[in-house]
Amino acid sequence: MVLSERPRLEILILLGCGDKIRSEAEVCALFNAKYPENQISQGAVSKIFHKFEEHDTVHDLPRIGLARALNEEKKSDIALEFLENPHTSTVSLARNHDAP
Repeated sequence: MVLSERPRLEILILLGCGDKIRSEAEVCALFNAKYPENQISQGAVSKIFHKFEEHDTVHDLPRIGLARALNEEKKSDIALEFLENPHTSTVSLARNHDAP
């Protein structure tokens, strides 16, 4: 489950931020009691805390690695062509749209 910024901040507040007033297990139990529909693990609390300590943010960090091969426009074009002719091969779809 992906937590938004607000619950991540709440987890840091429950931890006592840099002072670590509560343990990760205690914070996990408190959060899960308050939000039973959004259960988190002790590992999630740990990751949020360490990300905040290392990067001073609770936002998602940019991912490393290669960019996606297809953008949304190419995906839509491929889907449209497939809907128009469902018997089109994947090889010809890739060739027609410069897809890898």
